[in-house]
Amino acid sequence: MTSTTGQKKNRPLRIILIVGMILMRLSVLEVAIRIFDPQSDLRRRDLFLRYEPFIGVEGIPNKKGIYATRSFKSTIELNNEGLRDYDHEKLNTQKKFRIIGLGDSFTFGNGVNNDQVFLKVLEKLNSGIETINMSIFGGNPQTSLKIYMSRGLKYEHNIAMLGIFLGSDLATYYPKDSDSPPQWGFDSEDNFVLIGKMLGQEEVEKIRKSSEDNYSPTKNRNLRKRINYWLVRHIQLLTFIGNYRNHFSNVIKGSSLYIKIFKTFGAENKGSYGFPNHCRKKDSTDMDYGWRLLSKSLETMRDYAGETGAELYVVLIPSQLQSSKILYERTLRKHGQDPSEFDLEKPNRKLAQLCESLEIACLDLLPAVKEAVSKGYQLYFIRDGHMNVHGNNFVAKEIYKDLKRRWPGQIESQ
Repeated sequence: MTSTTGQKKNRPLRIILIVGMILMRLSVLEVAIRIFDPQSDLRRRDLFLRYEPFIGVEGIPNKKGIYATRSFKSTIELNNEGLRDYDHEKLNTQKKFRIIGLGDSFTFGNGVNNDQVFLKVLEKLNSGIETINMSIFGGNPQTSLKIYMSRGLKYEHNIAMLGIFLGSDLATYYPKDSDSPPQWGFDSEDNFVLIGKMLGQEEVEKIRKSSEDNYSPTKNRNLRKRINYWLVRHIQLLTFIGNYRNHFSNVIKGSSLYIKIFKTFGAENKGSYGFPNHCRKKDSTDMDYGWRLLSKSLETMRDYAGETGAELYVVLIPSQLQSSKILYERTLRKHGQDPSEFDLEKPNRKLAQLCESLEIACLDLLPAVKEAVSKGYQLYFIRDGHMNVHGNNFVAKEIYKDLKRRWPGQIESQ
């Protein structure tokens, strides 16, 4: 037997050994990641919402499931009305200090379990407080107004607490009569009214069925997409690589050197995206319109609350960018912007002034959050931007202190 023949016979064995060593090392990495830096089972999101002809979306009654992203994995439980809460009676038979919670994903509690949402933490801080979480994914004050007028007013309550995250809640849209579901906006005579129409039940059911089909990770999916879905759900190493690739990419793109290089070649990005748009020293026409919508939404919600003997209470939830000057400036540089041309706290001052003019109680969490972050507290998910368990606990304590200050007799007597 020649040496060449022997090498050919040993080649399959060598390939098997090499593949085996690679798989073994990958397995060691997978185990290490699961122990020292566990990742979320990426893209596992059960369907919790369905189309609703007036509000737009609503929770599916009695639905329970997993909601996970690159940053977190949480369990969501909805009650018999589709709210992320336990069941509540319409009448306040226990005579507690009742709070209707309204808002978007921050108040809904993205990333944490039901009992970890700051509204539920309030109940733990004082057993005389009862909170009813009517928040919804992707909501805005106009959506919250529709929820409050159609559902919240059916419950006896002391205050309606509206959590506002200006990073996405300053919505700008121009509804038309043909739109469905109807939206709050200004008509031809500049009156703040509901504009649009509601679909019939048959059309609603078709939309819901289509949504269920499109949402399914396996239905109408080819083999490649099914395999990819299985891999990212079961192999955390893939998620780990993706997370850190994005992280270091953002760090590099946020550096001043990166921006200077691109400016040299005339490739400056003049657009600033997301929350920084709210911090420009001069608002755009669309931004001014968004503030008008917000102002009328708050005024209308305040009046609805007043008719029941309740009060509106606004809580301003800071963007993660606002909590760290370094992160904020890096984000602006990433888009080729000069941080000195932006005012980090402008949206908060503007909203506080708006609430004061409307005689609405308002709590701005930014000062307390900035102080906590400066001391090393991690209140947000690193890559997601929503508040983690520590952040929800922190917010609950700050709100509780403010509630006791504003409604001392009602809170302390509970």
